[in-house]
Amino acid sequence: MTMFLLLSALVLAPALAALAASRARGDEAARRVALAGAALTLLLSLVALALFHRGGGVALDAIGPAVPPLGVRLRLGLDGFSASLLPLLGFMLLALIAAGPRAALDRPNLAALLATASAILGVYCASDLAVLAVAWVAALLPGARLVARGGASDQLLRRTYRIFLIGGAAPLVLAIGAMAALAARRGAALPFDLQEIARVGIPEAWQSPLLALVGISVLMRMAAVPFHGWLPVLLERGPIGVTVLLAEMQVGVCVLVRVAAPLLPEACAEDMPILAALGLFSALHGSVLALTQTDLRRMIGYLVASQKGLILLGIASMNPQSVSGALVQSFGLSIAVIGVAMVVWAIEARTGTADMRELGGLVAKTPRMAAFFFLLAFAAIGFPGALTFIGEDLLLHGVLHVSPALAVMMLGATALNGITMFRAFQRTFLGPVPRGRASGAAIESLLFRERAALLSILALIVTLGVAPSRLLALHAPVVERVLAEVGDGPVKASPHARAE
Repeated sequence: MTMFLLLSALVLAPALAALAASRARGDEAARRVALAGAALTLLLSLVALALFHRGGGVALDAIGPAVPPLGVRLRLGLDGFSASLLPLLGFMLLALIAAGPRAALDRPNLAALLATASAILGVYCASDLAVLAVAWVAALLPGARLVARGGASDQLLRRTYRIFLIGGAAPLVLAIGAMAALAARRGAALPFDLQEIARVGIPEAWQSPLLALVGISVLMRMAAVPFHGWLPVLLERGPIGVTVLLAEMQVGVCVLVRVAAPLLPEACAEDMPILAALGLFSALHGSVLALTQTDLRRMIGYLVASQKGLILLGIASMNPQSVSGALVQSFGLSIAVIGVAMVVWAIEARTGTADMRELGGLVAKTPRMAAFFFLLAFAAIGFPGALTFIGEDLLLHGVLHVSPALAVMMLGATALNGITMFRAFQRTFLGPVPRGRASGAAIESLLFRERAALLSILALIVTLGVAPSRLLALHAPVVERVLAEVGDGPVKASPHARAE
């Protein structure tokens, strides 16, 4: 019960901070509340990670009260992957609030950012499918409210978010309802409970249709082809803070390894080649489109879609190295891309645009900004010394064992992404000053809070890149479990799992 209370407090802390921030008397007061809420979230997540380590680092169940008439038990839990994501989200939330442009972080934006983080934490911790469904849908609602509030004249943004909301939520909710009904028919007392469903099993005839439904929602959240169109539009036109959290906090990967693999093992074993093909095509498609963009925000959207395609390819390859590399890559990519997005956010706040055709020559005005963009951009595509380099190396070796042809195409996508980032750096910081902008126009350099946040992000990337062994060890039981479940069918709950 102690762990249940801790995880409940962790999930609810940002939500309560969001409520307090929305009722604050001014933006500055809301910002102080939001910072306190983000700091508390980070602290609680570190405590949860420490307790997870102390318990053996394999699996952890925190059982709360049950609601038998609804077939629901308020059950939370962690595995090595989700436990590592908790402090990552707390850290990124704190960095976004502390270093984001003040003009872009008014009360509604701060409240939406915190509420989104709270729901994502719910997805990470859910061990009951009803809790997972509520958290999954709740993560999409604050952004919808922001878009409706600020995008009255932007019909493309509103229409795109509506498609993202429905397509990202409805298939998963439908699949969860069907799984619960099938589990109840097979005698499960709590048909939404993950372990109960795994115990009674899902009939093999139902697994492929259910995996298709789960896959649509996961592919939508991972911006994979053909469900990729929302991400570039939202990053270019929407609230960048909420969009970055939705794009980079790896809820899709979490659902694949915690729900799809244990509950639908036969379908996963049979249909993973389809996901691998979609992942590779998404990686190549995103890398080509990113190369052609002129807007920094939109470019990041296609770059993220490309990198997420590689992660999907790694998981679907079902090789120990590829799955381990995909988990590490998803972790490292989240850190690096949020750092790049924060630099772009700072550029736009100072120049009024993220269009590279209207930028250029910024290195003379803001050399520190140029340095951070260069280092974080290349960390995002796997430069040596960064955590993403470790992830891509493992991923490449794993895919190479499955198919050398896939590995070569994966390298091609990575090379194109590297060219994209170098061209973006060159056009933004090294190119000539555009005609419409005076060469002597003053551009404010990075503030101390921005430098501190970006330096912390960079330090985290390099530290984990130089010494990734603890993160790999944390993920190792998850990799073993996923491969065992997909390879051998449903497995019983781990004997190492402990309940509180």
